[in-house]
Amino acid sequence: MSWTIGNYFLTLAQMQGNALEVYMFLMPRGWTLNAISGMLGNMQSESNINPGIWQDLSYGNYSVGFGLVQWTPATNYTNWAGANGYGINDPDGQLVWIDSETVSFGQWIPTGSYPMSWGSFKTSTESPEYLASAFLKNFERAGVEVESERRSQARYWYDYLSQYAGGSQKIEDAVQWAISIAYDDNHGYDQNNRWGPDYDCSSLLIQAWENAGVPVKSNGASYTGNMYSVFTSCGFMDVTSSVDMGSGSGIQRGDILLNHSDHTAMSIGNGQVVQASINEFGETVGGQTGDQTGQEICVTGYYNYPWNCVLRYPGGGSVPQGVYIVRWIPG
Repeated sequence: MSWTIGNYFLTLAQMQGNALEVYMFLMPRGWTLNAISGMLGNMQSESNINPGIWQDLSYGNYSVGFGLVQWTPATNYTNWAGANGYGINDPDGQLVWIDSETVSFGQWIPTGSYPMSWGSFKTSTESPEYLASAFLKNFERAGVEVESERRSQARYWYDYLSQYAGGSQKIEDAVQWAISIAYDDNHGYDQNNRWGPDYDCSSLLIQAWENAGVPVKSNGASYTGNMYSVFTSCGFMDVTSSVDMGSGSGIQRGDILLNHSDHTAMSIGNGQVVQASINEFGETVGGQTGDQTGQEICVTGYYNYPWNCVLRYPGGGSVPQGVYIVRWIPG
């Protein structure tokens, strides 16, 4: 999934993609899912969760509302964006403003009904409905409230995004399962028995994520050629533009490294990947079951295959520190 941005109304699928981007941006900054959902319930009414939309589609009219929360006039945001190096359509700039500039710009004004600070709102575990109303009254102060609609929308976004709330644990479960297979020489590389006890490069990772609770196999992932479409449909983000393929800089634990036609591996952090590579005869098919060389399924240093893209499941980020290097083979 990725941002959809433009001066037009979005489909539900496009809003879902944008909502996930909002979640991915704000969750590491300490926001609760409840607060994010309460705000998204308002954004849906204000902008379709579209950072590029103008009020009434009046493109370039800086006297009307603009952006995710429909800053009115638009210059309340666009002047700040220009002064801080953001394009006005850049969703990162808009979310930075919301997260860190709301108070200094006087946008958040606690009301008697919702006497909470901005910091308390962002970390609140009140219901999404309650927080949708708090955001409406304290931040938006909309001329047309339609409060019940914003509240029900907040509940929808809470339910929708809850599937990603356990992302960190799912990432860790997928990584640990793949590492355990690499450590156990009862499992080797073979395309004939690729769903166990042996695996090939794609089935190893597909099964790892399926076991972790991300239904990529159930949704049709079966080989490197369809991993991209299925994995992204299951919530993985294409983060290729944010990493350096050559050095591996920016790649995180759990990231999927994908060459669409030939190979895939998974980062386990600290400059290492886990992968199913080749059988004992240097072939893809045949050979004995199990890992005859200790290198058929293994942990190795990062290398650029070359990879076409890097996919990341939401909710990760930090690399757990501990003993998880099971076998080192220079790459």
